[in-house]
This record gives sequence, structure tokens and C-alpha cells, in this order.
Amino acid sequence: MAERRMISRKIAEDDRFVDMHPVSKLLYFYLVLNADDDGFVGSVKMINFLTNADQSNYDELLENNLILEPTKSGVYVITDWYAQNKIEPKIYKATEYLSVRALLFIKTNFAYTTNPDEKDIISPVDYWVKQGRDKKTPPEIQAQQYLEQFQETSKKVPRSVEETSKKVLAQNRLDKNRVDKSRLEQTRVDQTKKEKINKENNYKYINSSSNGGMGEILLNDSSSTSSIENNATTENGGNSGEKGGVDNRVNNQLDTNNNQDTVSSLFNYLNGISTTDIPKDNKRLADVFDMLIHNGYEIEDIQLGINNIMNVANQMPQYQNEQSLAKLLIQHLPEYTKQTLEQSSSND
Repeated sequence: MAERRMISRKIAEDDRFVDMHPVSKLLYFYLVLNADDDGFVGSVKMINFLTNADQSNYDELLENNLILEPTKSGVYVITDWYAQNKIEPKIYKATEYLSVRALLFIKTNFAYTTNPDEKDIISPVDYWVKQGRDKKTPPEIQAQQYLEQFQETSKKVPRSVEETSKKVLAQNRLDKNRVDKSRLEQTRVDQTKKEKINKENNYKYINSSSNGGMGEILLNDSSSTSSIENNATTENGGNSGEKGGVDNRVNNQLDTNNNQDTVSSLFNYLNGISTTDIPKDNKRLADVFDMLIHNGYEIEDIQLGINNIMNVANQMPQYQNEQSLAKLLIQHLPEYTKQTLEQSSSND
């Protein structure tokens, strides 16, 4: 823990600070003094003892936006930490509360916020830290540089908060070459075996998602499909083009229905471990699920990503409602799922 921290006169002489109770002022000084290099405080028992502070003093700091809403585990974040402190790279040590930092954004005045809807945001804090915690380059230029990075990958610069999900999806575009090859190969082997069995039995199954995946349309090759093939052979002199088109349409329908069933099961899984229900007609979240499935992720990988996000969200009161939780998943699920798979691969 560092022996020295800085407090700006701009903060200490601001009206919001001057009007506070003396104990609340002392509490703020001690929180800053005991914060890690990212401005996070994870243990406050000794601070409470030294300052004689109680919950009302924390509430006063929160009302004046001097600290952020604490997590359920009691991690406090100094809002204006980087507006006051500059820690050299050679001695900087990242916070141990990375899951909390991943939910924060840095503003143009170098203050923290959890609200991605604010207009004066530079970038997510994690990105800003990786870029060297630059306070010399004008914030407006940094914000533009951040947007330009996504322009290169998504070919479109996000212009509004409504496009946040597109921006995050572009940022976390999955590299298929990094997906566990053994899983993909096993999937192809299983699919080949399944197709062989279906061909031998002369049946094709199309699962219907409209009745929860329980109903099936059973097509017998010797009747409907084979009759199509026979007609194509008779009328076109053995041309199998129409048969190929039918098979492609059937396969496409299979893929679509399977994806719909998987997306539905992911919603069921999410709502089963969450205190709030997110409707299955949330198209933005459904698109995120569908994108992950198309990029080769197994349902178990996505579920682990959901688990990791819920572990963080359960500690943050501001993510306890349907809208904010859905936004959190849309923004971070691709990243968390990718990290989960990479960690699993490295452990193997």
C-alpha cells in the first residue's frame, strides 16, 4: 500500500465537500489514503474505527458523488481518483478488483462512472488503463481514438448509446482460429455421424421451436422427399439440382430452429439464476446469444460467461433491474465468454 496519496484543492474546497459533516470529510480523506492504485478500497473496518464514521457518512459521500455505489462485498470506488492522482507506470499496480473495474467508464474529467449513457465518456476504464492511463492527451482526442479503433473492425463508428451493443460486439469480434479446435472437430464428427444415421434410417427431423422443442415434423424420404427427387429425375433427365435445393432448405431450417432453441434455453438459464426475468423477446440480447452460437461457442461456454457476469452484477445494486442487467449482458457477454473459453483452454 502506498504511503502517500493526493487530494485536489478543487475537490476539498468545492461546495459539495465544504458543506459536509466533519466526520464525512475525514472519512473521505482516509478512503483516499487507503485506496489502491486504481482508487478502490476493499476494507473499511479500520477506517471506521479511526474516523468514527457510520453509514450516514458513507451516504453523504455517495450523495455528493465522491464515491460510487459500493458492491455487496463492500468495495468502495473513489469517483475522482484519477482527477487527483497520477501514479507512474513503473510503480503502478492494478487493482485486485478487476471484475468491478470492468464495469466502469472514464469521463473527460478523468472521473469514474458506471453509467454508459453519459455524453462525456472517453472509453471503458479497462481500455483506458491498457492505453497507459493517459492524462496528457486531450480527452476529446482520446475519445476519438477509441472510436476509430472500432471503426477499423466494425466499419462503423458508434454515434449514440443505442448502438452500444454493436460497438461492443465489434470490439469483441471473435477470432474463430482461437476457438478450441478439438471442440469444433468433435462437433463436425458428431454431425457427420448424425447425418449418416439419418440417411440410413431415411428420416429427417425438423424440430419445431414454437412448442418448446417438443414437437417434430417427420419426413419420410420414401414418400415426400423421395417423390421430389423422382420428379426432378424424371422431368430433368437425372438433374439433382432441385434435390440439392430441397436439402439445403431443410438443413437451413434445421440450423435456424436449433439456434432458436439454444437461444431460448439460454434465456431460461439466465432467468433461472437471476432475481429478475429478462423477456425472451429482447432482440438485442437474443442477437448476442445468436452471434456467439454462430461463432462456434458451446452452450456451456455461454452459460459460464453468464455466470461470471452474474457474479459481478449480484454485487452491484444498480444492476438489479431488468433493463440495466440486460444492458450489462449485451455489453460484456462476448468478452466474458471469450475469456472463459481461453482460461479453460489454458487449464487443459
